[in-house]
Amino acid sequence: MAKFDKPPKDLGGSHIRLYATIHNSFAWLVLSPTAKALWVDLRTQIGATKNGTATTALGILSHRGWTSRHTVDRARSELISLGFIAMTRQGEIFRGVKSCNLYRFTDLDTYEQPKVNLQAKKADNLFLKFESKSMAIEKTRELKSMRQDKQKQALDKKRKGPFLHAISEDSALIPSFISAISAPKESRLVQI
Repeated sequence: MAKFDKPPKDLGGSHIRLYATIHNSFAWLVLSPTAKALWVDLRTQIGATKNGTATTALGILSHRGWTSRHTVDRARSELISLGFIAMTRQGEIFRGVKSCNLYRFTDLDTYEQPKVNLQAKKADNLFLKFESKSMAIEKTRELKSMRQDKQKQALDKKRKGPFLHAISEDSALIPSFISAISAPKESRLVQI
């Protein structure tokens, strides 16, 4: 019988694991298919010891077929709110050099990585905090409501335009023929 000095290489190459604790969690059950696909693509970015260095930069994810920044952002925010990933480094622009946000998986330990300024952290399994499917559904509804509020605010801001100002009828900015036509003396929006 032959002895092996090291274990044989996996002929299929590298792989990722979807543990049963994740797959059977209530948070995973309510996760959208897009967020599940992003989870898989982020998981392929980390090796055995590089948890905490996954990024959602479109330049990296475009090689995996992602084309929309909006879709990536929505899936990422869903993964964060349901506790599957957490941010390890906030991106910044420092001396003209951009750095992207980095994320860790909450079900894996994070090892110290001085090169990207990451501290070691034990796995905290944030996705297991949901004790029922209804709790996880409620969290996704909150997220959707927040997203709709942001869209509504952006649309309202876009409708008003950059040059609209509230002025009153007795203002010196309004010519006399406009004030003579309009009877009520209340404030209104006028484009300048």
